[in-house]
Amino acid sequence: MSRSQLLEKNIEYLPVVYLTSSLKQLYQQCEGLSEKRHGSILISGESGTGKELLAKSIHYSRCPNAPFITMNCVNLPFDHFEEKINTCFSALAASGDNGRGAAQPQPESTLFLRDLGKLEAPVKQSLLALLSEKMQAVKKAGGSPVRLIFSSKESPENGSRAKDSAPIEPFHPYLLTILPLRSRRDDIPPLATFFMDKFSKEYGKDIGGIHSRALALLEGYDWPENVSELRDVMENAVLLADGPLITKDDIRFNISKKAIALESFLSREDFFTLEEIEHIYINTVLRRLKNNKSKTAKVLGVSRNTLQRHIGKIEEPAPKKRRKNSHQPRLL
Repeated sequence: MSRSQLLEKNIEYLPVVYLTSSLKQLYQQCEGLSEKRHGSILISGESGTGKELLAKSIHYSRCPNAPFITMNCVNLPFDHFEEKINTCFSALAASGDNGRGAAQPQPESTLFLRDLGKLEAPVKQSLLALLSEKMQAVKKAGGSPVRLIFSSKESPENGSRAKDSAPIEPFHPYLLTILPLRSRRDDIPPLATFFMDKFSKEYGKDIGGIHSRALALLEGYDWPENVSELRDVMENAVLLADGPLITKDDIRFNISKKAIALESFLSREDFFTLEEIEHIYINTVLRRLKNNKSKTAKVLGVSRNTLQRHIGKIEEPAPKKRRKNSHQPRLL
């Protein structure tokens, strides 16, 4: 597999890098950064700006065959992190033990700690102390090198950059900041077009562009959830569009994942009755919850007895209508 194929396999929206001016500049900065082996990085930015995409790009542009391990940081006890980090470093050590000669440089693995800012201060300090200990042990043993990349959802606009970077100063992280989409509106048209093309192919629709009025709506919106929200809005717009262009009537903001899933389900040519949709949905939830009726009733927001009545209607065979046969003799 070629290097470009490896990159496309591991980075879902790699083409985005070549479409927007701000991301081009940031990724060019990362290309130079990826040459510096073992350097820790802190990526800051709001939710949905693409911090993990950036982390993967840094890693795979340098070592496309080396492991990239993600660990979500949430408010959990330190024991949880201790177990996960031990598991991660064991996996990374195993990936480096593949029979390479001592003279050959080993590929650099990456441990990506997502949303470091979510941790309580004492847990964060213990976590970073453990990471420092593990990194020193790897270096002393001459094992496979590991790069640490941290991310924080906090926006650097509110001064959180210094707050989040202070506890990890011993790692001397290089700071990267991804601006929110509202601060780089020139990126909206190329990103919207990229997602339009992607979902048009995915849903088999022949959509050739975005109407100027629709584009004006997109450019005038503040995008609180950034690129991830734009992605959802464009997916829904593609599903709603019934012509060669996405129009302003196809643009819906504050779209939920459930609404998109339902729109996708209803994008067929044929329609369903409410009773048919009810039957399909109940059966789907039952199947996914392994026929557990108590859990299914809770998900559906009904009582178990109400669910049982609906199931009874589904299972009850429809009465067979007797077909009249004009050739049958009538019984008197």
